[in-house]
Amino acid sequence: MTTPLDLNALAASSIHEVKNLLGQLTLSLEEIAQIQCPGTEQQIAGARFACSRIVDRLTEMLVLYKLDGGHLHPSIAAHSPADFLEDLMLSANNLTAGRIEICIQLETTAPDFWFFDRDLIESALMNAVHNALSHARSRILLTTEQSGEYLIFRVIDDGAGYPADLLQAPLNAPRVSNQGGGLGLFFAHSVARAHQNKDRSGKVQLENTTSGGAAFILYLP
Repeated sequence: MTTPLDLNALAASSIHEVKNLLGQLTLSLEEIAQIQCPGTEQQIAGARFACSRIVDRLTEMLVLYKLDGGHLHPSIAAHSPADFLEDLMLSANNLTAGRIEICIQLETTAPDFWFFDRDLIESALMNAVHNALSHARSRILLTTEQSGEYLIFRVIDDGAGYPADLLQAPLNAPRVSNQGGGLGLFFAHSVARAHQNKDRSGKVQLENTTSGGAAFILYLP
């Protein structure tokens, strides 16, 4: 008797394979960048951005697949928020070729360490960085602080801000948006909610700054 084909498992396996191939492609791009051919910086940065964006989408699909099957269990460990943001900034800078300034700001309340799943939170925040890169005019700011019993990460850009419909839309379900980011926001919301401490869960919030830019805010209990 033929075993029924598990299309979900097959899709998950294929996504893993494509992610590995993209990893190889990214390494090749790094080797090309080391050659330092004049005039290729923007093209290489664009290729890096495309690869990183595709990896984002594949990661989201894998995590949401696990979430749907009840198999999403964050690997919680102690991490330095400052070191984490530093690494995130370095990864983001590789995608810009100097077109956008990316900097970090550690508030005085930022703790020395916090417990979270580094890979999941990095994926959520890198997705926010990718969206910010698409809309920022010249600058993206990454910040972290502790407020009450939450660690807060922010990704703030100096673009035109979030459209009103996105600010008002619930984040607990995927949505189609002409602005993009519908699946990414649902993914970030799911990742945040998977972080729980006693009776508190993580959450995501969107705001427009007083200067008009967009602020993606992630709270971890």
